[in-house]
Amino acid sequence: MNILVCDDSKIARKAIISKIGLSPDIYIAQAENGQIALDLLKQSNFDILFLDLTMPVMDGFEVLAALPVSRYPTNVIVVSGDIQTAAKERCLRLGARDFIEKPFNTSDLAKLFARFKIPLQAFNVPTIPCATQSVDVLASIREMSNIALGTSASLIAEQVGQFIEMPLPNVSTLHQSELKMTVQDIINNSEYRAVSQRFVGNGINGEALVCLHGSGLSNITLDTFSEENTTTKEMILDISNLLVSSFLVSFSKQLDISISLRQPIVLEKELLQVSLNSDQFLTAYDQEIFTIEFIYKAENLDITCDVIFLMDKESIQAIEQILQSVL
Repeated sequence: MNILVCDDSKIARKAIISKIGLSPDIYIAQAENGQIALDLLKQSNFDILFLDLTMPVMDGFEVLAALPVSRYPTNVIVVSGDIQTAAKERCLRLGARDFIEKPFNTSDLAKLFARFKIPLQAFNVPTIPCATQSVDVLASIREMSNIALGTSASLIAEQVGQFIEMPLPNVSTLHQSELKMTVQDIINNSEYRAVSQRFVGNGINGEALVCLHGSGLSNITLDTFSEENTTTKEMILDISNLLVSSFLVSFSKQLDISISLRQPIVLEKELLQVSLNSDQFLTAYDQEIFTIEFIYKAENLDITCDVIFLMDKESIQAIEQILQSVL
């Protein structure tokens, strides 16, 4: 059996491959984006394609739309953190044979493997204790963010009745000067509304900055989030809290920890400008601030939500220690 695993995350590819019972009859190839996967499918016959949806260069939806690229009947199994009902339905319409959510559990995977006659690695094999291994913190956070975004997008899609385009998270460091420019842009643009929300737990301390803009913003006050007399400010707080909390709940669940959220605060532009001009602005962070950035967009609604999670150096060290204990 020839199996192709396509995912931009090395960790995600490894997670799938580690569950496959290896033997001389099993050949496994890997692709880090959809274009590479299509090229491999043109060159060789694969019985199974495990396909992620959210990838750079060419995403999973584009791969499904481009198939078939040969006469060989490849069974496509979508493995994705995008758990929106509309995403699953779209995949099946485009020809996927099955869909499994990230992070997957053993029982669901066993059923899937049985259906497609994929040998399953024995899960009761005793392991030999070994020294603590180094963890690729950035790669791990990126993959956990992908999964958390899928959960978050699904909840938001239910609330607004719109398919949410899954963003690729940008996990990196942002210099204080760059963040100050971002804040200044929010102040300068009359359409932008910004909300800040602190979070803390298990050695992790940070702040989420949410910026909402677009003509559709006023349209979702409606029957979506609150009651008839809801103010624009209350609606913005509701949206922001949903964006931040849904992401953090999934992110912390993957680490098997609890993270508490403070109340969201609308950042009034006059006060924000005063704060930006102050010498105390961002003093809680190093010059290089660890960030998780992404942008939510509704498919048929003119509204964009830019989200940046800021964390200090101690928080990343705490995440690394947690990862070493759970991976």
